[in-house]
Formats: sequence, structure tokens, C-alpha cells
Amino acid sequence: MAILAVPVETPAPTPVQKQPAQPATTSPVGSSADLAELWPKMLEAVGRVSQFVKSYLLEAHPVSFTNRILTLGFGPEFEDHIPLVDNSKTHAILATKLSELGYPNHYVKIIKAPAPAGWTRSTPAPDPVAAPVKAQPAKVDSQAAAAPAKPAAPRPTPEPVMLNKDDFKNDPLIKKALELFKGQIIEVRN
Repeated sequence: MAILAVPVETPAPTPVQKQPAQPATTSPVGSSADLAELWPKMLEAVGRVSQFVKSYLLEAHPVSFTNRILTLGFGPEFEDHIPLVDNSKTHAILATKLSELGYPNHYVKIIKAPAPAGWTRSTPAPDPVAAPVKAQPAKVDSQAAAAPAKPAAPRPTPEPVMLNKDDFKNDPLIKKALELFKGQIIEVRN
């Protein structure tokens, strides 16, 4: 068997045109103003699911939202809270809430980062159910207020009741208690 070599024409190389660099895919939220708008909505949505997670996220701040990743930062004074929220359950809650807010397939990254200049921590809105109701002062009659308060009459001391010993021993509740606690009745004299 003979191998036959056939010359093949190769096309002339075409010059490669450089295409403009593609910018990194960014989420619709890019500016710090947009993050400032998204963050309270995110806290509210998370608070409906887990007050625990929300309480720790109140000490965090959004750092960036690029490449489908919302980066949250905890300042150095709160870095001990990072392990409490940097877990799969919290990440699932945050990703779900991002999806509900219109950012499906986005993820959360939690880092230690100082808060940006001028950042004010979110304060929780008072819960309308748990908000304390101020008591209105009772209206006091001016004549009753002027009269001195009368001391309460002492309660009369009840007289000791003498029980019949046989009736007491034969009471079904007493018998049951004695059986239950394996007790016995003894007589105490003063």
C-alpha cells in the first residue's frame, strides 16, 4: 500500500481585527445610589423570612454588585459576625430574595470591608405588631385626688379547720397521692 501525498492549498492568513474589549457583565445595580436603594429592600425582604439574619445584616453594608455577585461587607468591628451569616442557609435566603427583587441567578459574597465614607447603618423599622402602646393617664377626679388615700382594711386570717383524721385518710385524692409518692401520713404536734 502506497501513501500518496497531495499538495493542499492553504488560504492566505486573514488579519485578525481586534474587537473592543467586552465590559464585564454587570448587574443593573451598579452605582452606589442604586445599591443604597436596593439594600433597604433587601433587608426588609430578608426580615420577613429570618429576623436573625436581618439583625446581623443591619451591621453590614453593600460593597458592590457586579458579575452577578452582590458583595456585602462587615466593618472590622463586626467581623466576628461574618461566620454567623456566611453559611449556605443564609446564602440561599439572600439569593432567593435577590431573585424576588428582580435579580435571578445572582449570588452573595460576604467579606470584611470598612463601610464607605458617609454610610449610615440601617435601623430597623418598628414592628407594628410589637410596637408598645403608650397608656393614657387615667383621668382623676380632683376631689378624689385631694382626699387622702384610705389604708386598705387588713384581711381577716382564716381560722384553722380541724379535719377528721379518718375522713382525711380515706379521701380518694389523698390515697392516690400517698400511693404515687409512696408516702405516709404522720401526726405533727406543736
